[in-house]
Formats: sequence, C-alpha cells, structure tokens
Amino acid sequence: MNGVFLLLALALCLLALAFVLIPLLREPRDAMGPSRREGVLAVHRDRLAELDQDLAAGSLTKERHARALADLERELLDSGVLETGPDTGGERRGTRRLVQVAALASMALLPFLAVGTYLSVGYSDEVFAARAPAGQTLPAQPQAEPSDEEMTREFTRLVEGLQVRLAQNPEDLQSWVLLGRTLTYLDEFEAAGRAFGEALRHGGDRDPEVLVRYADVLAELEGGLAGEPAALIEQALAIDPDHPQGLWLAGTLAYQQEAVDEARAYWGRLLAILPAESPEAEVIRGNLAELTLR
Repeated sequence: MNGVFLLLALALCLLALAFVLIPLLREPRDAMGPSRREGVLAVHRDRLAELDQDLAAGSLTKERHARALADLERELLDSGVLETGPDTGGERRGTRRLVQVAALASMALLPFLAVGTYLSVGYSDEVFAARAPAGQTLPAQPQAEPSDEEMTREFTRLVEGLQVRLAQNPEDLQSWVLLGRTLTYLDEFEAAGRAFGEALRHGGDRDPEVLVRYADVLAELEGGLAGEPAALIEQALAIDPDHPQGLWLAGTLAYQQEAVDEARAYWGRLLAILPAESPEAEVIRGNLAELTLR
C-alpha cells in the first residue's frame, strides 16, 4: 500500500510541477508594446493627479496620500513599463536561462526530496494541534497602519531601486520623474530638483506635468514661485492651457503678486474644467469669492 501511495504522490508532484514550471520554460512574448506602455503611463498619471487633488482639497491626509503614492509607484515599477533600456532584453534573457535551469533541477529533485522527507518524518498528529476547535475559526490578525518610519523605509527602497535602474539606463524619462516625485515626498527637495532637471534634459521639457512638478520643487527651494518656477509654469501652460496644476500655480503666483485680475482669470479657467461638485472646485470658488473682496 505504501509503495502505491508513494508512486501516486510522485506522479502528482510531477503533474503539479509541470503546471508551474512549463510556463517558465517558454520564451516570453513582449506583451508590453509601445501603445500599451503609453496607456499604462497615462493611467498612472491620472491616478497621481487624483491623489494630488484629494490632498490639496483636504479629503486625503498626508499619511494616506503617501501610502497611496508608494503603492502606485511600486505598481509602476513592478509592471515592467520602465524597463525600456537597450540592454535590459539581453539581461532578461540571461536571467531567464538561469531560471530555466533552476526549474529543470527543481522538477528533477523536488519529488524525490518530498518522498525522502515523508519516509524520514512520516505523518504527524501535531499538524492538527494548532487547528481551532470544531465550529470555530481562528481570529483574524488586525493589520496595523504602517508607521512614518515604515513609510520612509518604503520610499527609500523605491529611491534605491530607481537609482539602480537609472544607472543602467540614464535616458529613462519616466524613472527620472518617478525619482523626483519620490524624493519630493521624502522632503529631499534638492535631490528632487536634480532629478526633475535630468527629466527635462531627457524630454520632460515637452511634458507639462514634469514642468509643473519641477516648478513646485523649485518654489520650495527658492521660497516662492517667482523667477524660474514662473517660467516653467508659463511653459507648461503654453503646451497645455488647461493643465489643472499649472492653472492653480499660475493663479497662486498672480495672487501673491497682487495681480487680482490675472489670478481671477487663471482660477476661473481652472474652475471651468473641474467637476462642479468636487472638493477642489469648492476650494477654487472660495478663492474667487475672496478675490471679489479685494
């Protein structure tokens, strides 16, 4: 009986390994074409904009915003969208060969190791020792909210991963942008400014989102929107006159310079493109109402 059982167990192990390992042995197809990559990046930018709007409107705390940002950036890194360097294909093929060798070795050795373990250890009644009594379920362990230190470590790991990626492919615009955003939320504004500066040198000067982000970081470093931040905002709005963050910053700059008519024009355009019932629209309506009193 034991011999028949072991043969059946060996056959089931091989069958299970086949389902897992055969896909690893196949050559992958390039599923991330240019159009799909652009689509994924567009969705990522939209989700980032929504998070920023919620933070600005006060409907999202800074801690929750930071956690959501970390999740989005990790998803983007894991998606493979940023792996566009010329050498990554060869590296992936070399890595895949190692995986295939390991897969074949696992397929050959694991069933015999399992049988050997069964023969040496055998069946143990202790398996049932930790089970809950009949009719009861083990209580679920509550998931604690990550602390500020844990979030900082998460963002630091993201920064390190992006730096490694950029060392291999310094032409990667999206990685520079992602690095700049991550450093911004770590309050490392000087490093964030350098990252956004590199992004501009690698094509970001044609992207209003990158221009506006860079302007925001420079404003933190220089203590205001006047000067180079203002020029970047103007450049962003020349590309996209209805860019929400660009309109917001342009209106804020005009307000700081007591150019009431300009501030009213920028914020009025912003209000027209925001959803009427959104918290952001409510904030803009309050700002416009304050302008009428001046």
